[in-house]
Amino acid sequence: MTTSRLPLYRQIEADVRDRIRSGALPPGAQVAPEPELMAEHGVSRATVRQALAGLVAEGLLEIRRGLGTYVTAPRFEHTIGGFYSFSREIERHGLTPGTRVLGLRTEPATDIVAEALGLPAGTRIVALRRLRLAGPDPLVVETSHLPAARFPGLETIDFSQVRLYDTLMTQYGCRPTRARETFEPVLLTADEARLLDQRRGEPALRVERIAFDQDDVPIEFCRSTVRGDRYRYSVELRDR
Repeated sequence: MTTSRLPLYRQIEADVRDRIRSGALPPGAQVAPEPELMAEHGVSRATVRQALAGLVAEGLLEIRRGLGTYVTAPRFEHTIGGFYSFSREIERHGLTPGTRVLGLRTEPATDIVAEALGLPAGTRIVALRRLRLAGPDPLVVETSHLPAARFPGLETIDFSQVRLYDTLMTQYGCRPTRARETFEPVLLTADEARLLDQRRGEPALRVERIAFDQDDVPIEFCRSTVRGDRYRYSVELRDR
């Protein structure tokens, strides 16, 4: 270890930080276990833990219970206030958006879905469940509900290859123009954790959206579960 006037834990912090910034430790990489860092730097376990805690506080590292310490992956940020496309947001960060279709069928609308879409309970709707990805990483599990009568044949389209809103515009002449979203902190269920490559009970965000068309008619009720470690929402406030 090089001689420095910095405290030992600060020297370890600087070393690991430099490795992260140089790409030697890329996002998602596991940091060497504590015994290896102790031997490499000739310090105690308490010193190593103090250094790692500092990098966790900076947001550079994350501790995964029972697994170890990892370099954090970049967070995706969505500013609330404008109409939002998941695919375009991922592209804006230089990554390739992906979609895995988990289910696509017609079914009777539940009371909650029917109320959101302004339909009688039991009306046939199309339910599209998808896993949304940024590169290889799963970020969101979401289910969209749309009126089947308004969009005949929607259940036959391969949404792993095309975007939902683009399809509504090109095939049905329906242009989503605004949406109303609500947010709620939740803990991942076993199924959601499996799909999102997380542990059951990890914190996540539940987002419910009602989208409206150019005539201000509700066309989609979507319920999403978003990974809490990779996504965040921000709000810009202005003085009127």
